[in-house]
Order: sequence, then structure tokens, then C-alpha cells
Amino acid sequence: MNGVGAVPSRQEAPHPHSAFVDPTGDFLLSADLGADAIRIWKIEKSTGKLTDCPVVKTSAGTGPRHGAFWVPSAGSSRVRRAEGTVLFVANELSNSLSGWAVTYPSGGCLTLTLKQTLTPYANNAAAPRGTKVGEVKVKGNFVYTSNRNDKKFGAQADSITQFTISSSGSISFTELTSSYGWYPRTFDINKAGDYVAIGDQTTANVAIVKRDVVTGKLTGQVANLRIGNAGSAENEDGVSAVVWAE
Repeated sequence: MNGVGAVPSRQEAPHPHSAFVDPTGDFLLSADLGADAIRIWKIEKSTGKLTDCPVVKTSAGTGPRHGAFWVPSAGSSRVRRAEGTVLFVANELSNSLSGWAVTYPSGGCLTLTLKQTLTPYANNAAAPRGTKVGEVKVKGNFVYTSNRNDKKFGAQADSITQFTISSSGSISFTELTSSYGWYPRTFDINKAGDYVAIGDQTTANVAIVKRDVVTGKLTGQVANLRIGNAGSAENEDGVSAVVWAE
């Protein structure tokens, strides 16, 4: 990265914000918020060594933060290098979700081509000032984002967006539901797909929400756990990460 990015206060240097492996286990990717880039490495499975692949640039000021893959007919007998695989990337600075078409050239590096970008609100509406899209998760034919500090459900209650994924890998807005706390930095869907744990950073709580496995909809809170002391807005205190251990 040379110089400063389109958002100087956040893009003064590379910020690799997450790292995740593709469905084949052959490639490691990192969403670099500071450099507006998705970095890709090929994994040598016998040694774990990484080989650089071409960097994928996102639009200036996008700020890619987290990624999750969707594979057509996931869980079937189809090879997981399926045609139509999509990488969904949550973009913090532009408050959007992008879908990238994934291809696997024979013997080469994984490549990405931008398919679509939507905001996490109905009719592709702009995010409220101060919002920061957080994590992205895929379950079945649905993809979700956490939307920090949008206050869509009250002064200290932000939101989770559900999108529906079509057979072609395109997405459409489905529903906005409460995160049951402030600043949902993290969330995780359990293996069965019937519960979601939402970690609200600033209110320092974990909300357990019921999920309909057919419609993908989040149907209401069933428990809420306070974890330590509440944080302060825009700071790195409170709850940072939550995962299911199954």
C-alpha cells in the first residue's frame, strides 16, 4: 500500500482485519480494511506454507472487514470447488455487503470477480451516520450482517440484517431484526442453525436468538447474558467475540 487510502482517518496503512480459509481448504484469504484489498494465498497443505496470489482490489473507501463463503448445494456430494461459489464480504467503511464470484483456474490461484453490492437496509437505503457494518455469516441460502451503532431498535439496540441468496448467488434484502444490545461486533450461528448468539460489544451482553431453519428468519430472543462490565461507545472494551463450542 502506497500513501493514504480514501478514508485517511481509517486507511493510513494496511489493516488486515480477518483471515479465513476457502471451502476447499486450499487458499487463505484476508480482508484488508486499510488497503481496500482482499489478499489471497495458496496453502501448501503438507507444510502449511503460503504462496502469494494476486491481490484483489475493492472500490476505494470500501473497507472490507470480514468474509464468508456460500457454496451451491453445500453438503451434497458435489465437489466443493462448485461453479457458482460466492464470497460475501462485509465492508465496514462503505456499510455494505459485496458478493464476489469465485473461480478456480486449473492449478492456479483462486480469483474473485465482483457480482453485487448492497447496503444492509431495505431498498438499498444508506446507513445511518455512525454505523459500522461488522461481521458476516452464511447459513444455508441466507447471509447475515451485524450493523453496529445504527440504533434501529432504540438508543442501545442495533440490528442484524438477513439477505436471501438466489440459486445464481445474488442476494436480496429480507429482514432487519434487533441485535438486543449496542454495537454487535460479533455473532455466530450454531451448527443446527436454530440459534444465533449475538455479542453486543458496548452493552457487554450476549443475546441468544431463535432462528427458523427453513426461512432463516430470526424469531426472537430466548436468553440474554451479561458478560463483565459494559464498555464505552467507540472503544475496544466490552464483548469482542462469541463462538459456539459444539
